[in-house]
Amino acid sequence: MDKLNQLSEFNIHSIEQPIQKGQWEAMNELCQSSKIPIALDEELIGIEQDVEKKALLDSIKPAYIILKPSLLGGFMESNQWINWAEDRNIGWWVTSALESNIGLNAITQFVAQYPNLSHQGLGTGALYHNNFAV
Repeated sequence: MDKLNQLSEFNIHSIEQPIQKGQWEAMNELCQSSKIPIALDEELIGIEQDVEKKALLDSIKPAYIILKPSLLGGFMESNQWINWAEDRNIGWWVTSALESNIGLNAITQFVAQYPNLSHQGLGTGALYHNNFAV
């Protein structure tokens, strides 16, 4: 918490998952007391039951969730997370998990269906030296 308070002086938009996943109670405490909004990302990966997904959001109450479709089970699963987040006034954005430009294009088309005008994390294609041109 001390580090989050120190970082808050820099007007940071949000911080991704500042502690190891699986610590819902501790994460909730951070989300409720941090001056910097907290975004969950790794915490979402590997949860398969809808009941558990909703319980995670209701227990932790993050400011944001970060969706990586290829790690969450695809676009249908990501859509469900978005619906649950919006029902709870939790912000969200989509980011890639090191997809090439082909995967980034698909993610971009998926995100384009939402009226969410926030930034999305879709810049990983530039990491490849043998990527497909867009």
